[in-house]
Amino acid sequence: MRQALRRLGLRALRRPPVVYRAPGRPDAVALTFDDGPSSWTAEVAAVLEAHDCRGTFFLRGPAVQERPETAAALARAGHELGNHLWSHSDPSQQSLGALRDEIDRTRAAIREATGAAPALVRPPFCGAPDRVARAAGRARADAVVLRSVDPEDWQLESADEIAERVLSVIDRGDIVCLHDGLPPRSRGTQTRAPTVAAVSRLVPALLERRLRPVTVTRLLG
Repeated sequence: MRQALRRLGLRALRRPPVVYRAPGRPDAVALTFDDGPSSWTAEVAAVLEAHDCRGTFFLRGPAVQERPETAAALARAGHELGNHLWSHSDPSQQSLGALRDEIDRTRAAIREATGAAPALVRPPFCGAPDRVARAAGRARADAVVLRSVDPEDWQLESADEIAERVLSVIDRGDIVCLHDGLPPRSRGTQTRAPTVAAVSRLVPALLERRLRPVTVTRLLG
C-alpha cells in the first residue's frame, strides 16, 4: 500500500494520508463496514465470499474483545481489518492523547484476536480526519480511510433503499461506508439485517457492472 500512496504523491510516514477513494478509475470498488464485529458480521462476510469478493471491516475495540473469534474468522477468510477506535466518541471532541490511546487499545485488541495489527484507521463518524491522522502515526497506520459513498444505512430499514442509494451513485474506485454493528448510544435502527440484505443485492449488481468489491488496500494498490 505504501507504494500506491507514494504514487498519489503521499508518504505514509509520521502522519498517514487521508483517503476518500482510489486514484484513477480502477475496475473495482471497496465495500467497507463499521462498528463490528457483531452477530451480523459473519452474514455480511458470507455474502462477499460467495461471490469470491472481500471487504474491509473497521472494528471497535470492545466489540473485538467480545467476539474475537469473529474477527479471527474475517482475517482467515481474507477480509481486511481496520481500526475504528474504542469508544465511538466524536473525534473532534477528544484530545490527541485520548485518540492515540483509543487507536492503540483497538490495535492491540485486533492483534491479540487475529495475530496481525491493522494498517488502516477510520474514525467514528469519519470525523476530524486530519487530527486522527496525527494520532495514528504512532501506530504506524498506512492511511486514514474515509468514504466517497455514504448511503447512511445505519438509519434505514429498507434493504432496497440502501442498495439503491449505493447503486445510483457508485463509480470506479469508490469506497462505500456501510455498517455491520451497533455502536454505543446508537441513534439509528437497532438491527443491521437490512444492510445484510442490501449487500446480497449489491454484490451481484456491482459484478454485473464489472465493479468487483475488493479490500481498500487492494483498491489503492
